Amino acid sequence: MNAAIARDLTARARAACPDIDIEVFWDELWAWRIGDARIPDPELLSRAEPDFAKRARTIEKYLRDADDYWFHVYKPSAGDVIVDIGAGRGEDVYAFSKAVGASGMVWAIEPHPVSYLALRKLCEWNGLNNVRTLNYACTEREQRLWIETMAVWESNYVRDGEASKNSFPVEGIAFDELSKREEISAISFLKMNIEGAERYALTGCREALQRTSKLCVAAHDFRADRGEGESFRTLGFVREFLTESGFSLTTRDEDRRYYVPFHVHGER
Repeated sequence: MNAAIARDLTARARAACPDIDIEVFWDELWAWRIGDARIPDPELLSRAEPDFAKRARTIEKYLRDADDYWFHVYKPSAGDVIVDIGAGRGEDVYAFSKAVGASGMVWAIEPHPVSYLALRKLCEWNGLNNVRTLNYACTEREQRLWIETMAVWESNYVRDGEASKNSFPVEGIAFDELSKREEISAISFLKMNIEGAERYALTGCREALQRTSKLCVAAHDFRADRGEGESFRTLGFVREFLTESGFSLTTRDEDRRYYVPFHVHGER
């Protein structure tokens, strides 16, 4: 069944994008091959009709977005060490891995089981041998938490309390403890994008921040403004915490995209 679906979707993708070497395949989850790159797409069959042209530009988007969002202050070099807390399905990890090269290293941390599978497969399929994937939620201490599965997967978020029909159990750990286990010393760049949990994750990485040169933490006040809960209102806390940790801060307050002004860049 999966093989027949893959053949049909591949034929339709190639008809829509005749100049692109594109293919649909199944390997634990649905995915696309675009040239030499392989990109997971777990919700492929849940959409009425894939946007083939958009999917064919996925790799270019990954690289462009990383340069825009995360490399605004930090400029990566070969041999750098990057920590990605909230790595999602690897869209930034792909760009980070390419940016730091074979002599560099990326630690990619993601709690959601579906996103983590996609992240792990992306690294495996694309030979990203300088990436170490870890299935945790970074928080202030070791604890058992839940991650909610949202209609838009990028909005999945970690919480405590009782389970829901859309939640999965996750293991929470302080990044300071995790970095000791992984022997992560100097960090060239730390990215954190974890949908409101930055308030707790930051308090769990005080020591690691002292070894970090540059970072970008995404605050999520815009979700609070949309009525999703005051727990998402984190910008004030993020700015204060990073300033007290010794970082000079930069934000893009004039950017008209609703989320970009909440990206807090820091450097020593």
